[in-house]
Amino acid sequence: MSNSGSLNAHIDQGDPEQMFRVLEVIGQGSFGLVCTCINTQSNKVVAIKFLEMEPDNENNQSLRREITILKNTAECPYIVQYHGCYLKDNNLMIVMEYCDGGSVLDIMQMCQIKLSERQIAAVLYSIIEGLVYLHSNKILHRDIKAGNVLLNQEGKAKLSDFGVSAILVNTGFKQKTVVGSPYWMSPEVISTPKGSSGYDYKADIWSLGITAIEMAEGKPPHFNLNPIKVIFVIPFRQSPTLETPGNWSKEFNDFISICLNKEADKRPSARELLDHPFIKMGKQDKDAIISELVTDCIPIMEEYRRRKAEEEEEEETHSQGGVEKGTLLKINTVTNRATVMNGTGNDGTFIQHPGSGTGTVVFSRGNTVTSDNCNNNYDEDDEENGGGDFDTGSVVFKGETGSSLQENLEKLKLQYEKQQHKNDDSDNEDGEFDSGSVVYTKE
Repeated sequence: MSNSGSLNAHIDQGDPEQMFRVLEVIGQGSFGLVCTCINTQSNKVVAIKFLEMEPDNENNQSLRREITILKNTAECPYIVQYHGCYLKDNNLMIVMEYCDGGSVLDIMQMCQIKLSERQIAAVLYSIIEGLVYLHSNKILHRDIKAGNVLLNQEGKAKLSDFGVSAILVNTGFKQKTVVGSPYWMSPEVISTPKGSSGYDYKADIWSLGITAIEMAEGKPPHFNLNPIKVIFVIPFRQSPTLETPGNWSKEFNDFISICLNKEADKRPSARELLDHPFIKMGKQDKDAIISELVTDCIPIMEEYRRRKAEEEEEEETHSQGGVEKGTLLKINTVTNRATVMNGTGNDGTFIQHPGSGTGTVVFSRGNTVTSDNCNNNYDEDDEENGGGDFDTGSVVFKGETGSSLQENLEKLKLQYEKQQHKNDDSDNEDGEFDSGSVVYTKE
């Protein structure tokens, strides 16, 4: 599957203002807007992602990759369908299939529900079919989570958002970039095991297991932790399980267990998971189960969006410090740069510390950090009191000058294991992972 060529090669001819009419904003983020639109020629409703950008910018590799993947997966019914790409006054518009149920996350949040076991099995079956197709075409999704699974009233579940996906050169090729949504990231994505050259398709299987827990409990494991802190927790803790395993079937518990094996090579492939008893159960009446869920939830979601729009009109917009949960992160301590990834996978807000590679790494949305205020004498009490140059919600990880990255990770592991002997539940113990904690990518 080719990823070559400029973004201009993907842009369709025609005036999008004449072809589409905006109906409603259904999503918003750092990347721009997602709106439902009516195609004035076919009278069909589509979803359009609007991005403000320069089409000739050479930094749009991830956007080209996303469009390439969407164009080349059109035959798969478990992946959201691509309908074209248009440009108007530096606004790029990616036209896609509209799924009237929104994402699984939308349904859970707007309707304040968690999915039943039958609903989870039905959705998982469709996700796995999508992964079988992607992996057989050498594509890693790298951001499997409830927010990237779309549903419709016809009872279909489809994978979406390929902004951080990777196209492998060949079957044995591995990825090294630390990228993804923290709570769903696999241990080997965060910290490459000794003797390994990187990670592969099995990283999506881990994220699948976390997504299963997310659908059952309304949130992924460790969601009470800061999104950066959780990155340093995942490689050293035992594999997550359901909070109350006895409330769920042995088949569901077993499915989660095999997906969340910390040894990647011992996890099953997506194709092998199709034969798992829990997924076989999900295949039965899956369309009817998903259709009923979406049909019941649509009126509640419409009312939620109406109320939300009214509230936003009345409230003043305030910028929030810190890093939001679910944010895409890319951390590179070789260059001392921490980046917030936006919705397309392009680099968004970042801060950079110009000191040594093992010095302090400070991550704070929208806050500029210089070498003068980024030092190892920083006191966390200053942050809590709103003092100094750090926004509330900033996260500071102190490296140790002169130590290698691998040494820092080993020290962190020893710190964690020592703490576990003292307290089996250290989720609320702030500061345990500040010293010697770095995650990096070789690029």
